[in-house]
Amino acid sequence: MNHLEKFENYHKRKILRELKQAGILLTEINIPVIISETSFQIRSKKHSEQCPYYAQEKPCHDIKDLNCFLCVCPEYHSDMDEGGCRINNQSGKWHSPYPYSKSGKVWDCSDCSFPHFQAHIEQYLRQNLGELRRIQDEI
Repeated sequence: MNHLEKFENYHKRKILRELKQAGILLTEINIPVIISETSFQIRSKKHSEQCPYYAQEKPCHDIKDLNCFLCVCPEYHSDMDEGGCRINNQSGKWHSPYPYSKSGKVWDCSDCSFPHFQAHIEQYLRQNLGELRRIQDEI
C-alpha cells in the first residue's frame, strides 16, 4: 500500500469511526445526518485539530456547503504512486517536486471540487452503503 492509499484508508476509517462513536449508523435513512455531520461547518468546530483548514476555519475549496466526507476523491488514482484522475477532470494539475513518488510529481486536485458537493456525497453513500457499513462494523 503506497502513501496515497494509506491516507485514503486512514481518512475513510477516521470518518466512519467518528460517525459510529456519535451513534450514527450507515443507513439510508441517516444519509442526511451523515452529510450534515461531515460538512466543513460541523467538522471544523468538532475536529479543529484534525485539519489545518479546520483550525483556520477556512475551507480548502471555495464551495458553499463544502462536505469533507470524501476528503480523498473516489475518482483519484491513489493506487498509483503519483496519483491521477479517473474522470480526467480538467481542474487537476501535476505538482512537483514531490518527494514521495518515483517520478517526483503527484496529481494535485486542489482546484477540483467534484467530490465535495452534498449531491455527490449522497450518491456515493447510496452506492457504497454496504461496503462502508462493513468497514464501520470492523472498527
